[in-house]
Amino acid sequence: MEHPGIDRIKNGYRQFAEGRHEAFGRLFAADAVWHVRGDTPLAGDKIGREEICSFLRTLAQDTHDSFMIEVHDVLANDEHTVVLAHTTVNRDESTYTADEVHVFCTRGGEITEAWGFTSDPEGRGKFWF
Repeated sequence: MEHPGIDRIKNGYRQFAEGRHEAFGRLFAADAVWHVRGDTPLAGDKIGREEICSFLRTLAQDTHDSFMIEVHDVLANDEHTVVLAHTTVNRDESTYTADEVHVFCTRGGEITEAWGFTSDPEGRGKFWF
């Protein structure tokens, strides 16, 4: 039997892909923090469910809804959910594609903290500028 965190996060990624950012945002605690690493205009901590939802909407709008995450595997226990994925994004005349790891801390079934790690941090930086 799979850990319930696996289904929760898979559903969340499906909601993001469908443009239902608020539905995905409901997986986050009201005071959750999403740490966006790097030197892009998107970098910095997104604090609270509302700011996280706004961040997700911005990703979709800035990439004309081309932000695609192919989930390869999800690992979960009561405290963490880890997503192994491949991301492809188109913006203007540029494409960013990389393998990524997304790490979520969870408490009581809600995400309290999140990080993303990319196999191509330099490419991601160039993509957003």
